[in-house]
Amino acid sequence: MPILLWTLATYAATVALFPAVIAFSWRIGALDVPGERRRIHQTSVPRIGGVAVFFVFVIASLLSGAVSSSFRFALAGASIVFTVGFVDDLLELPAWIKFFFQVIATAFSVGGMQSKTWIGAFASFFWILLLTNAHNLIDGMDGLFAGTAILESLALAAAFLLLGLSPLLPLLLTATCAGFFYYNRPPARIFAGDCGSGSVGFLLGTLSLPLFAEQSWSLGFLAPLFILAYPIADVVTTVLRRSVRRQSLFAADRGHLHHLLFDLGFSSRSASGVLHGVSASIAMLGVLLLRVEFVPYAAAVSLLCVAVLLFTRRALMRRSGRGNVANNS
Repeated sequence: MPILLWTLATYAATVALFPAVIAFSWRIGALDVPGERRRIHQTSVPRIGGVAVFFVFVIASLLSGAVSSSFRFALAGASIVFTVGFVDDLLELPAWIKFFFQVIATAFSVGGMQSKTWIGAFASFFWILLLTNAHNLIDGMDGLFAGTAILESLALAAAFLLLGLSPLLPLLLTATCAGFFYYNRPPARIFAGDCGSGSVGFLLGTLSLPLFAEQSWSLGFLAPLFILAYPIADVVTTVLRRSVRRQSLFAADRGHLHHLLFDLGFSSRSASGVLHGVSASIAMLGVLLLRVEFVPYAAAVSLLCVAVLLFTRRALMRRSGRGNVANNS
């Protein structure tokens, strides 16, 4: 079956499965309940959307024959992350237990990839673990995580094409995340949950590893850093913020960028749109950095990124000014 048909069939299967997952989530009480300060939504919402995303991706990957021997280890590791995330969505496990199993899953996957050097193995381990947690952190607003994952996996598919690799796996992940976005867009009918955000982050981390190895020029290694820039930036700033405040790195807070946008008066839809625009611009830059002949185009996209960031900064300042006027009055 051609790649396009596999992608469309995967999207259709994901969309078709979600009503059953939503009903199942209500039945077992897997709900995100408002009440905490960091919560944005006002009503209870099912939170195991990762069930449909992960299972459809795994089944489509195996049936399509896109899974290599080394990627089987990645699927096994992602299954561990998914399972622990699913239990957490039901019982709310301590953060250190989730992290412990993430470390085991990542070590198992990296071991199966048989990296040629210890440095390469350690870098792969850190990269996958970073992206697993980074995508969990950005899953805090309707449509934000789903849209970001779509953009990232699409950029990976484009990068794979430029490198002469099959884009099927990134496209299958795009399709499942797009099916999830259909139900997660504002107002969300279901959230990804830890089982979804963690497993998708894990898969994006493993799928992006070939971009570090397949380099045609010296700056090509920057491509995956740009493609996945937004969640990486969020997790880095989160670690720095909590370290400065001497808070636990595992403690939840309301200091993420999407929270700040919401507090400035942006709706979930507009805040997600701003962050998606920034992510898409920077991801496009990352794809273009893979080939030296695309450097002029990368420079043009860099200017676009700067323009988007300046526009965003101006919009934030205007929102903040309006907020201050309203508060003073």
